[in-house]
Amino acid sequence: MPPCFKPIRSLTAVLLLAVSAVQGFAQQQQQPAGTVESRLKTELLALGFADGQLPVLKPAFGNYVDAVKVGDMLYLSSAAPQRPDGQFVKGRVPDQVSVDQAMVAAKLACVRQIARLKLVLGDLDQVKRIVYVRGKVYSQPDFTDQTKVTDACSALYVAVFGEAGRHARTTEGIVAGPFGVAVEMETFVELKPTATLVSAAPAASTPEKN
Repeated sequence: MPPCFKPIRSLTAVLLLAVSAVQGFAQQQQQPAGTVESRLKTELLALGFADGQLPVLKPAFGNYVDAVKVGDMLYLSSAAPQRPDGQFVKGRVPDQVSVDQAMVAAKLACVRQIARLKLVLGDLDQVKRIVYVRGKVYSQPDFTDQTKVTDACSALYVAVFGEAGRHARTTEGIVAGPFGVAVEMETFVELKPTATLVSAAPAASTPEKN
């Protein structure tokens, strides 16, 4: 190669390194401060959970399990919104449950999904990313603002897991929720290659049993 090409190659290498450094810095800036556990505690305290602790999931009568692992994917059973006092958020949106209340309910359902993750994985650091969320909102026939409700769950995942919490999502309005709950959330998660399930506990309690 002629000597005149060497500076060009060197300049290209420098530019590539600079771009890589900028991208890395930008990614760091996008990540919220603290660890997954510390960010989760902040969200739990804001929702009224004592000492920032995840709720304890109790067994239910249903013929299903908390989660199924297929390869590096973990499919969680759906979760209903349960307040810190143990009561489930029930009612139709927005005539019985306001949109703001339904948004909190979506976060509470998301909290139970994270509690399920912690139960079956033992360590939230085993989560590589939140891949997919499906939200169902018990709605009046003319209500069309369901996405505002499920956005609250999505926001909580991002607040806790950072960029790894960003996901694809489906939102549905339904004519009735199981046991009358206002919101129900499903979550699919990609795990790190070394992740294993530490619990084969039955699914979390249902509104009827708790």
